[in-house]
Amino acid sequence: MLLNYKYFAKVYYAIFLLLIIVMLGTFGFMLVEGWSLFDSFYMTIITISTVGFNEVNELSNGGKLFTAFLIITSFGTFAYAVSAITSYIVGGEYKSYFQEYKSLKTAKKM
Repeated sequence: MLLNYKYFAKVYYAIFLLLIIVMLGTFGFMLVEGWSLFDSFYMTIITISTVGFNEVNELSNGGKLFTAFLIITSFGTFAYAVSAITSYIVGGEYKSYFQEYKSLKTAKKM
C-alpha cells in the first residue's frame, strides 16, 4: 500500500533526492576512477554523509575534482533530507496520518 502522498510528500522527495545523489556518485566514481560498484558506493556514502572516513583507494586528479563536486552538490541535499525526515517525525505529521488512517479504517467497518 502506498502511503498517503499528502502526509509523506517531503519524505518521498527527500528519499528520491538521496537516491539520485547516491546513484550519480556511485556511477561517477565507477566512471572516473574505474572502481567496483561496492567501492564506489562506499566512497559515495562516506562522502555525502560527511563522515569522510578515508578514501577507498588513492584518488586521481579527476577523482578529487569529482569528489569536490559531489560534496558541494550533496551537502545541501543530505541536510535537506535529514531535516525533512526529522521535522516530519518531530512535527507530528506522522500522527495526523495514523489518526486519519485509523478513522477511515473504523468508518469502513461500520
